Amino acid sequence: MRENHKMMALTAILAVGVVLAGCGATNSAASSTVASATSTASSEVEKTEVQPMQGISLSDPLADGTYHISFEKDKVWVGERKNSINDAIVYDYDRYTAEEIEALSEGDTIVTHLDGTENTTVLSVESIERKNDYVTINGGMEEGGIDLCKEEDHYRTLTWDDFPAYYEVGVAKQLIMADDIELSDGAADFEADPVIAKGDRAVCDAMSNEEDIYGWNAGNTTVTIQNGEITHVNRIWVP
Repeated sequence: MRENHKMMALTAILAVGVVLAGCGATNSAASSTVASATSTASSEVEKTEVQPMQGISLSDPLADGTYHISFEKDKVWVGERKNSINDAIVYDYDRYTAEEIEALSEGDTIVTHLDGTENTTVLSVESIERKNDYVTINGGMEEGGIDLCKEEDHYRTLTWDDFPAYYEVGVAKQLIMADDIELSDGAADFEADPVIAKGDRAVCDAMSNEEDIYGWNAGNTTVTIQNGEITHVNRIWVP
């Protein structure tokens, strides 16, 4: 009888041990899962994606403002009532807040118009170099990355001769000229005063001149729109 009591007591002790061991394993697994989840969440929080600031958008007519455009000479039309530039391509370039670029680090991502079209690319930041107000990401544009420079309170894309890296926003089917439109044309010489043409007919003649060798492109041409019409065209010298 005593031996039976001993056996029962031993069995009870072993059962308690198994239960405790099971609880220990469960607690250990739970702790491991929590730690893993915390580590993953922490890793995800540390990475950020930087988006460009709001760019221009196409409307008909274009909203008041200044736009980089390109067009062909044969798209300059003299109309019965109003003269116009037809099928002009409108451009913009990426800008980013200074706070986000200055906090950018390896492992983050940055969204950019890498191929010059309205399509965007999410670029993983593998390397970043800073010097004064310039930032080089993934070796810069020569190695498939991007270059940025600081302007006032933001950064913008950078390409040859410090010009922005323009991308196409879309096509403006018709840009109407104001009757008193003015053209300031400095494309021929960086050091000379620009040639001024005033009035829609004189500006049309200058823009459609067959002997012009400089072209009208995003790097050298901007138009100012007021009340749905072009009031000023500026063409600059480009190296």
